[in-house]
Amino acid sequence: MSVSGTVGDHATPLADYPHVRDNATLRDVFATLKAKYDSAEQFRSVLVLDGHDRLVGVLGLRDLLFSLLPDYLQHRPTHFEGADDDVESLTPLWQEDCTEQCREAARLPAGTHARPVTTTVAAAEPLTRAVYLFATLGTNILPVTEAGRVTGVLRIVDVLGEVAKAVLAEGEAA
Repeated sequence: MSVSGTVGDHATPLADYPHVRDNATLRDVFATLKAKYDSAEQFRSVLVLDGHDRLVGVLGLRDLLFSLLPDYLQHRPTHFEGADDDVESLTPLWQEDCTEQCREAARLPAGTHARPVTTTVAAAEPLTRAVYLFATLGTNILPVTEAGRVTGVLRIVDVLGEVAKAVLAEGEAA
């Protein structure tokens, strides 16, 4: 057995993958992920799309947590005397205003925090291309697009499942 088939054979349709419009709030993103976490499927990212289903970017779990941080924890201080790389030591200051920061972040538009996606795949492409992309890009998802519109998502866990079948089958044949 070998890794065969197409991206489309293993992709999750867009309707089944968490996604929001770029003008949705971060609160909407958190609600979308929570709804999926409360179900059997635990997704780790949300696609952000424009009104024409074109990809704006992705918000992963780390991106969402980062969006909650106040400015002084998002950037390394460099413009004052005595600045050093110990930004982490400022985290106790955040304890006092964390609730307010979460409240403010909830109203922010998802599109402004979405991380751009530079690589997509087409449903008709061979699954081996996706294996290569996952191995070399350091991403866990690849949006599946047709004519510039997102139609689904290929997840590394689904591809790894197929690769595992192929590797295990080869071991049995020996």
